[in-house]
Amino acid sequence: MVQKSIPDFLVYLCKNCIPEGAKLPAHWTESGVRVGIKEIPCSGKIDAQYILHSLEGGVRGVCVITCPRGECTLTQGNYRAEIRVKTVQRLLSEIGDDPQRAGLVQCPPDSTVDGIKEIINGAARRFSGAVAAAINK
Repeated sequence: MVQKSIPDFLVYLCKNCIPEGAKLPAHWTESGVRVGIKEIPCSGKIDAQYILHSLEGGVRGVCVITCPRGECTLTQGNYRAEIRVKTVQRLLSEIGDDPQRAGLVQCPPDSTVDGIKEIINGAARRFSGAVAAAINK
């Protein structure tokens, strides 16, 4: 039986914010953090349940990448995603977990595949720093 590797940091990438997102590798390692990418049709389709299910399944951190504020292709998708990520952060805080395990990044306008990968790598580095700080407390 082949065992599937669970990423440390999972990124839900809005397909509308960068259509070339499919050109990103599905998995890579950044600063010792295994990063996984899942494309979604719109960031507004992300639900708190999906994020919580990912965390429950062993992912240590989740990031949702949306269109820039006010520039969502489907009008309010990035706004809905932001509300849902904040809900997850609040729920994590209520149960005594680190709310920074869930995050949201708005993609700058006219981003390229390399630009998106750098945004993801930056988020993974911040995440690995937060994990290290929590371990050293």
